Amino acid sequence: MHTTDWKASAQEWKKKAVAQTHKNKASRKRIKEISKSRDDWRKKAISHKARADKYEFD
Repeated sequence: MHTTDWKASAQEWKKKAVAQTHKNKASRKRIKEISKSRDDWRKKAISHKARADKYEFD
């Protein structure tokens, strides 16, 4: 194995690692967005249910 082959292999590994880091970061950001959206919908659904239950008992 030549030195140039090793360097090329190392650079390819670094490119893959950087790409995976970016993908992981994007995934974490998307998970945060989805969680926030889910929590907002949950609050909205609970408030609607509470309002419906209130009128049901009246």
